[in-house]
Amino acid sequence: MLLESNSFLRNMLLGLLRDAGANDVMVAKRGDTALNQIAERTPSVIIADWHTNSAPDEDRLKLVRTIRESDGAPFRDTPIVLISQPRTRREIERARDVGVSEFLFTPIAPVTLQDRLRSLDEQPRDFISSSRFNGPDRRRRERRAEGPVHKRMADVAAGLTSPMAAARAAAVALAHETQLTGDRLAIRVGRSLQRFITAVSDYTAIEAEVVEMHRAALAQLLRMAEEGNPLREPVVTGLEQVVAKRMGRR
Repeated sequence: MLLESNSFLRNMLLGLLRDAGANDVMVAKRGDTALNQIAERTPSVIIADWHTNSAPDEDRLKLVRTIRESDGAPFRDTPIVLISQPRTRREIERARDVGVSEFLFTPIAPVTLQDRLRSLDEQPRDFISSSRFNGPDRRRRERRAEGPVHKRMADVAAGLTSPMAAARAAAVALAHETQLTGDRLAIRVGRSLQRFITAVSDYTAIEAEVVEMHRAALAQLLRMAEEGNPLREPVVTGLEQVVAKRMGRR
């Protein structure tokens, strides 16, 4: 599937894809058309433009999120490649966080496109589905399946750190991440998690549940912001109340 709104770039990319061996390419000019097409016939890869000044209804990151959160859809885990002019590190991180697989920056050399497509085919990454992230594993190294889920899991499994220390490190990282967003409500969630992790002395399934609540709240805040929903503050207030009750029981 090739999604490109600019006719000149669309024809150029279509030629590059055919030169790379793609004999069956679905083409779309708009995101809603592309979504309808991939719902009818799942492609092996989705290549889409990522223009800076696109219309709000052509927000490519919103389209990626829609694809990644389509539970049960056969196209949900299809590799997605965005094509764009060079972007900032923060923009790239945000795109990865919504589930983008790879990036290609213009101008594109034919060999670069071919190498990227070959890599997606020969080295596929596990699809991760959680409350806060749906998409290809953002870590390039092999994922470890055993043990509790938290930051620096490999270090915990190797006995280099404890689950509690790893959970605190993850809380600090998440708080820092929310600070970078500039979103005051996201910042409150990050601070809430830091306060909770600092107050507890052990990391069990109970503490893990509270951590997951914070991650779910951040995901909900992001979705509501994208949808233009103004009623975001009650999400954070409710979370803070639940955490206060949990801490009061200790």
